[in-house]
Amino acid sequence: MTNTNTANTDTNTAVLATLELQGADIARQWKAITKGDKARFTQHTQANGFDMQLGKLMVALTEECEGRIKSTRLADCGINIVDKRRRSEAKWFVENEVECREFIAKSKKGFTSLTALQSAMSKANKKQASSKDDTTSTDKPKADATPKTSSEAKLLTKDEVFKQILDMCNQNDVETYDIAQMLVDMHTDAEHAVREAKRHSQQRVTSSNGVTLAKAI
Repeated sequence: MTNTNTANTDTNTAVLATLELQGADIARQWKAITKGDKARFTQHTQANGFDMQLGKLMVALTEECEGRIKSTRLADCGINIVDKRRRSEAKWFVENEVECREFIAKSKKGFTSLTALQSAMSKANKKQASSKDDTTSTDKPKADATPKTSSEAKLLTKDEVFKQILDMCNQNDVETYDIAQMLVDMHTDAEHAVREAKRHSQQRVTSSNGVTLAKAI
């Protein structure tokens, strides 16, 4: 009787070995493709390479059309069949040729396409910009954390206050009528409080006068 577990193990081992062989073959092909892509990239970006010719033509057409190139003009020149992204990248390479070639020269691994080059340069520029921002923020003197006194603080005029209120209402979708009504209510409440205070004060005065008069009698 055949041992089922042993048979399954042998099958799995054979499958794994087959998948590993397939993977190794794919890896070999990929290395060849990558190597070919790098060689083609170098060839296409030479002085008379494909991307240089395409980029120069795109630059000339852009100047001719004073901006956006019409599709009919691309068709006239026969480059409408070239991928739109490739046309754009070739134009970008020609317009930034000096910077691109300097970046390529500094690269250890090289590039397989203009897309990869453009992406790498974009990341490097962002990193450099971020580093400059950090340096600038470090060099800046710390702001004085001491709060300004009332004499140092700049007071706003009533027109400036009004304008700020309107801006805040617009930004927060608040009706100016509601704010105005709240101000009126607040003013009314304040007037009522003042009247009540005066009334109580008068009552105390009256009461005090009455007591004084009674003592006198």
